[in-house]
Amino acid sequence: MVLAQDEIDACREAFLAFDKDRSGTIDVWELRQVLEAMGQQPTEEELFQMISEVDEDMSGAIDFAEFLQVIDNQKDRAAMYNDESDMSWFALGGQHFIQQVVDAFVACGGRPDKTGVVKRDTLVKIIKVDFGLTINIEEMINKLDVDQSGEIEFEEFKAILT
Repeated sequence: MVLAQDEIDACREAFLAFDKDRSGTIDVWELRQVLEAMGQQPTEEELFQMISEVDEDMSGAIDFAEFLQVIDNQKDRAAMYNDESDMSWFALGGQHFIQQVVDAFVACGGRPDKTGVVKRDTLVKIIKVDFGLTINIEEMINKLDVDQSGEIEFEEFKAILT
């Protein structure tokens, strides 16, 4: 699906509202502020999930093109499921959640068919350095990396996000 010009214009206004420091990107802290202002209390993991779904350059922030991708993805999903309850921007239920986990897995080094692995060091860097989150990702990985390989398979990755 492609966004119409009036939708792009509305997205630009929304993006500027999100981009509090006028950096040209929306970082994890700005996203948290906006969602909290909307009455939501996202966890650090949920914020990571939302950004990692579209953060193609792994910058830890969403630029305007990536923001448009979020909107277009949500529009496609809403059309595919044709259900009013699935139309919220960051719906994390059912099929949406599984696809977002697969997207995050791929963004971190796995494959779309759920094969491949995410390297422990890569995931730690993304969480700690790129996103600046304070969660104890090392402990989570230690508990879920059953074979202690330092490589996170899809099921292990999914368990980290849930």
